[in-house]
Amino acid sequence: MTTSSLAHDDIPAEAMPSQPSAPEPAKPKRTINGAVYSVSATVALIVAFIAFAEIGAKTGLWGEQVLPAPSTIFAELPGLFGDPQFWLDARRTGIEVALSIVFGSLLGFLAGLTFWKLPLVGRIFEPYLVSFYAVPLVLFYPVMIVLVGINAMSVIILATIMAAIPMALNTAVGLNTMPPVYMKLARSLKASPRQTLFAIAIPAAGPFIVAGLRLAVVYALIGTIAMEFTTAQAGLGYRIRYLYEIFNNTEMFAYIVIVLALSMILTVLLAMVERVLLRGRKS
Repeated sequence: MTTSSLAHDDIPAEAMPSQPSAPEPAKPKRTINGAVYSVSATVALIVAFIAFAEIGAKTGLWGEQVLPAPSTIFAELPGLFGDPQFWLDARRTGIEVALSIVFGSLLGFLAGLTFWKLPLVGRIFEPYLVSFYAVPLVLFYPVMIVLVGINAMSVIILATIMAAIPMALNTAVGLNTMPPVYMKLARSLKASPRQTLFAIAIPAAGPFIVAGLRLAVVYALIGTIAMEFTTAQAGLGYRIRYLYEIFNNTEMFAYIVIVLALSMILTVLLAMVERVLLRGRKS
């Protein structure tokens, strides 16, 4: 063939196709975080409910004995905070809730690990734990009175059991649904049992464990307030029942607002703990 071709370097510069330049990275669009949406929606709902309750009470849609106006309830809070009895009740409830969360979470986590490592034990006990969801544990309060007496320990024990059940079930589900390839990887790397547990199994089941922790905190608070309301002789739950029995609605609702505020604080703390524990799982 007589056809010749020009070398690449001989092609005139104006005739050479320009090399495509690397595209500039697109600037990330500013998006509102989901947490901001959640907080904004919660605040909006609370404000809307307060406005509705205020209007309803002031216009006579219901009587003050049914639901006092929020302005009346909030006006009661400064006097409540200045009452030493309130702080005694709050301290007892706070201790009971905190101990129930700690003991319930640890007990439930260890139970979930046991159900995972010993499947036979899990098959035996899991149906009973699921059944306990439908049983008000306050029914066992007379047994606690006989065993430990009428004191805070009986409330703590029952609230701990209520917190441990969802923690155990969620931990077991998370570990049992872990992809089998993770354990094969651990065996291929000759990881020790401790490394397998803390570096592979627990991180893999992290979302389920955190969900169990959320439920454990909720059930610990519910269990503590419910036990105090029913049978205890002190605490926020007991004080709400006492004020209800003497028809002091305004102070009773002030105590209820305190309990709601406590639940919201626990929810915020849980959201922060969840972000820390699950950090790095989402790209």
